[in-house]
Amino acid sequence: MLFNSWEFLVLLVVTFAAYYAPWSGGRHGKAWQVSIALLASVIFYGWEDPRLLLLLAVSCVGNSIATGRIILHKLSGDDAKVKRWVRTAVILNLALLGVFKYAPFFAGMLPFLPTQWVEALRGIPLPIGISFYTFHGISMIIDVARGEVIRESDALMSGGEGAADEQGRNTAGKSRLGILWGYGLRFAKGVRDIGFYLLFFPQLVAGPIVKAKQFWPQIASKRFADIAWGAALRSLILGYFLKMVVADNLAEQTVTLTKPWLVFAGPVDLVMLLYGYSLQIFADFAGYSLIAIGLAALFGYRFPENFDFPYLSTSVTEFWRRWHMSLSAWLRDYLYIPLGGNRKGEARTYVNLFLVMFLGGLWHGAEWKFALWGSLHGLLLAAERFFFRRRGKDERPRPMRAVLGWFYTFHAVTLLWLTFLMPDMRQIGLFFKQLAGPLHMAGPPVFVAAVFGSAVVLYHVAGWVREHRRDWFADFRGSWCEALIYGGLLFLIFTNSGAPQGFIYFQF
Repeated sequence: MLFNSWEFLVLLVVTFAAYYAPWSGGRHGKAWQVSIALLASVIFYGWEDPRLLLLLAVSCVGNSIATGRIILHKLSGDDAKVKRWVRTAVILNLALLGVFKYAPFFAGMLPFLPTQWVEALRGIPLPIGISFYTFHGISMIIDVARGEVIRESDALMSGGEGAADEQGRNTAGKSRLGILWGYGLRFAKGVRDIGFYLLFFPQLVAGPIVKAKQFWPQIASKRFADIAWGAALRSLILGYFLKMVVADNLAEQTVTLTKPWLVFAGPVDLVMLLYGYSLQIFADFAGYSLIAIGLAALFGYRFPENFDFPYLSTSVTEFWRRWHMSLSAWLRDYLYIPLGGNRKGEARTYVNLFLVMFLGGLWHGAEWKFALWGSLHGLLLAAERFFFRRRGKDERPRPMRAVLGWFYTFHAVTLLWLTFLMPDMRQIGLFFKQLAGPLHMAGPPVFVAAVFGSAVVLYHVAGWVREHRRDWFADFRGSWCEALIYGGLLFLIFTNSGAPQGFIYFQF
């Protein structure tokens, strides 16, 4: 189910009304609201293919069992068993991801496998959002093991230290069946809350990747009066504008790059289409993230920002601090730092940077083009680190150097987006071959990229103002001018949306 579909609008209205029903503020308000949101999430995810719910249930229950055991062994001080459960849970999560996402890729690389086996593996469907909810599960397991998640319901799943004494007093004289019932009830509540974290529909299929330590403390009864309407509406309007008006209109033109008739396109058209796709992928994914943030705010939850005006970056290193920030933070906390980060010498740091980006590329897709994309980003990060260390970390870039850095970064990132768009390496080669062709211009690609892409340019201009002229931005926020702009964006959503397209990151 897409955020930009009528089915989702109906689901959202019904869920919102039930979530804030008059009885939702009572004693069992949290249980009611979490259950309603869980039901809506199940409908949202299983709408197109209900069979996928079985895989989601396996992930949810498996991670819940592992989390409960880790909490129990942490409370008893058995670190060896904690490590064993963490290792088992992470391996099983990665195995789930490997079977459904990477088995077809690696099967084609093994010549000794029978042809029928290879074809069977290639026929395995890729569940939507499996990379995202698998990463959510892994981060939850590791955060719990590290003791970074403190939550009242931790005690509910395990019995807890204080809860153990309380439980001993409360269960004295009770039958064995009654004690088992109490444990079962506590575990069911824990599974419900963990399932809510993993399945919450705004971030279920394409992020942002919200860590358990960010989300769990927020699980509580919510009040309609506490909704941050201003922040929610800003995120929703801007997100839907970027997705439906900018990204969807650009997609109608940039799809030409993936077609055989690319041979008829001239160099100017190709360059403008590539610029258009660079702006499209930002508008598509940033738009989705803003919609997810706005939807979460309607239900009383705060998601982390996922994009911080990435096309203002003056280096690829800075770009990865601004682009898909929740993924960058995940790779840093659960891969780069455990590998040693920059603590084991300069040579090891370069290797770690390359390895993290190589694996990050494969995370986006089980194809060599994504491995190439990640590898090239890793090489650029390593090269920039080497250059910046020689220049001096504390030296502030001069204005001209900043402009040149921005020009290099935008074009390096834009060029590498070809690996996301093109169906295969042959089409990428054809693109560069056509760049050397005779100069001619068809017209529509240039016009569409200029008109709809200008919205992304203006968005980043506003970001520059927010970063460098904070007083101007403070005067703008809440003014009649801001209301007029958002009103105009809303008008354009209803009058100039492109043909509905799926979100690009759904494929990951």
